[in-house]
Amino acid sequence: MARHPARRAHILALIGAGLLIVTFGTMGIELGNEMARHGDLDRQSTAAGSYLRNLHHATSEARICYYGWLARKQPADATCYARAVTQLAEDRSGYTAFRIVHEREGVGRAEPLKAVEEALQQIASWKPDVTAIPAAGEQVLTRLDDNLSVLSRVSTLDQADRVANMLRNTSWQRRLGLLGILTGVLSLISAGWVLDRSSLAAARAEASSRDLALRLRATLDSLSLGVAVFGADGRLWHWNEQLATVLGLEKDFFKFGLPYDALSSTLVVGGVPLLEPFDHIEASLSLGEQAPPVVVECKGMNGADLELCRTLFFAPDGAAGRRGFVLTAADISLRLRSERALGEAQKLRALGQLTAGIAHDFKNLLTVILGNLELAADHDQPEHVEQRQEYLSAATHAGRRSEALTGQLLSFMRRQSTTPDSLSLSDLFSFLGGLLGRIIGPRIVVECGDGSDIWTVRADPAQLESAVLNLAINARDAMPTGGRLRIVARNVTFSVNADLMSLPVEGGRNRRVISDPTPLPAGDWVRLDVIDSGSGMTDEVLHHLFEPFFTTKEEGAGTGLGMAMVLAFSQQVKGRVVVATGGARGTEVSLWLPRAVDCMDMPEVALPRPAQAVACPESRQLQVLVVEDDAAIRDIVVTILSMAGHRVLEAGDGEQAFDVAAAAEGKLDLLVTDLQLPGPLDGITLSRVLAGRYQDMAVVYMSGDLTPDSPSPPGAVEGARLLAKPFRRDGLMQAVTSALGARADV
Repeated sequence: MARHPARRAHILALIGAGLLIVTFGTMGIELGNEMARHGDLDRQSTAAGSYLRNLHHATSEARICYYGWLARKQPADATCYARAVTQLAEDRSGYTAFRIVHEREGVGRAEPLKAVEEALQQIASWKPDVTAIPAAGEQVLTRLDDNLSVLSRVSTLDQADRVANMLRNTSWQRRLGLLGILTGVLSLISAGWVLDRSSLAAARAEASSRDLALRLRATLDSLSLGVAVFGADGRLWHWNEQLATVLGLEKDFFKFGLPYDALSSTLVVGGVPLLEPFDHIEASLSLGEQAPPVVVECKGMNGADLELCRTLFFAPDGAAGRRGFVLTAADISLRLRSERALGEAQKLRALGQLTAGIAHDFKNLLTVILGNLELAADHDQPEHVEQRQEYLSAATHAGRRSEALTGQLLSFMRRQSTTPDSLSLSDLFSFLGGLLGRIIGPRIVVECGDGSDIWTVRADPAQLESAVLNLAINARDAMPTGGRLRIVARNVTFSVNADLMSLPVEGGRNRRVISDPTPLPAGDWVRLDVIDSGSGMTDEVLHHLFEPFFTTKEEGAGTGLGMAMVLAFSQQVKGRVVVATGGARGTEVSLWLPRAVDCMDMPEVALPRPAQAVACPESRQLQVLVVEDDAAIRDIVVTILSMAGHRVLEAGDGEQAFDVAAAAEGKLDLLVTDLQLPGPLDGITLSRVLAGRYQDMAVVYMSGDLTPDSPSPPGAVEGARLLAKPFRRDGLMQAVTSALGARADV
């Protein structure tokens, strides 16, 4: 955290005060010590000076009295002399302390001190009688007086030096103290200046904070969503005016300190609270978890679509008092309407693309059907039977291709799965060998491998054939000037789960994409490769390859559903699609298909062949009512049932069917009706009305919206069977037989 300027001022103030305290304390201590030291020296010097003056006085008195006695021979002078000599003899005992003081005070005094000591020793041996003074006594007293005078002058000079030294020391201490005082005062002044600047900065920051708070308040009030800030205790801190409007509450509902539980108990729609319990939020706040925002969409109290979002926040220093959470409420009604409108527009666009593409594919199929039927009609001579049968087989196969196309579209759009069969690829290769040559064209050489040694696969035959044809057509479009197309297969066994993207690069095709990046499960797999010698794909095409309606062809030339259908087929069989390409290396599309391991449960099937006439298993003649608004389809159904030996009645809508049934002789054994009929009576309603009149009547529902996996429509008659359009004769007869059997068991 950044250090506030006021803290610097506090530090400077503490430094200044400390310097002042230390300076004055040191000065007082030093001054006291100096004074104590000099006081002790002065006491010793004073005692030595007094002793020196006494000696000097006694010496002077002894000399004066001696000279007075010599001149006058008065007893008073003798008494005076005796008293002075006695005083000098007595003062000799204090000489040692005197000498120590003078020796400590300085050098250059050893000779006078020694002379004084010797004189005192001599005088101490004298008698206090003036008449008994030694012959050299006068010189001893004179020499003693002279040396005492020298010591007196030296003591005076030493005392003056001590005073001067004390004054000098005191001056240095004053200067040092003055420096400390100045430093301390400057520190205090600096602290005051910093505090002044800090207070000014704080005032500016406070003004800026108020301005920022006003701007934030204006910003919050200008938002189209409601915002509420709660503390860790669940009390409301801040909110904006839009919050009440979005939530459908009164303007004065929100107040500072409003409990979160009070808001939660108010926001209840249909007995269900819109907000999460506060216990959940409190637990996250107490643990300090920076959890992601909690977002929920719901209906508000005013019927609007709301998006509620709860976000936690924590103080940078982890202070519990500055934790909380933000609750935002947004009215997303307009956005949802826009998304729905956009979705409808996208559906219409996709429907337009799908319609154009399907129309293109069906035109091709119709061209094949009509062209082969015309050729068959031209070959009506007996010797042209084999050629005519070939044309009819080609037309039949094109019709089945159109049927497979519609079924695959329904399965793709509804994401319905089919029941896979056990399929031999040798039949697929033999079938495609002749078909692809006519579809691809003469400029492209088609090579189909030998599938005799390839394992059977678990896949729907029609869907596998359609997938290979889609890949072949894509390869043809990638080779506009001609080339070579190869379709080969191989058996592959993985002992562990395999990442197909890690397999070695083949043929220089180093750019790859896979339909499912998860590893391929261990086991037996069949790899079916469709390889072309075209120009390859770009990275952008690879990125969008499996997207529905994505195509590189001109508008109207393709549906963009080819690879999407191949992807859907691989997902249904739980396989993979791997596309490998490279510049000028062509493209290789690999279908990884699971091996059919349980052939006892799934009998091997071959590709469909032209159906033969199927005789009706019923031995008795049935009365059948066929209801279909399309006359061509109705004629086919009536013809097939009539050829089976049944008495067939027909009608074009529900009302006509009701009238025909009412006018018929005997009961109706079977009703074959389309689900979507014009008029008030649809297929379901008609079947229920007739089933109420004819208790044992079987029902078969027909519709182009049905698939083999479609469930029974709501309201269908019990035991009714479904027949998906388009259908063939054997499919119709199988549905009839199953419906009759179901009614017999009821």
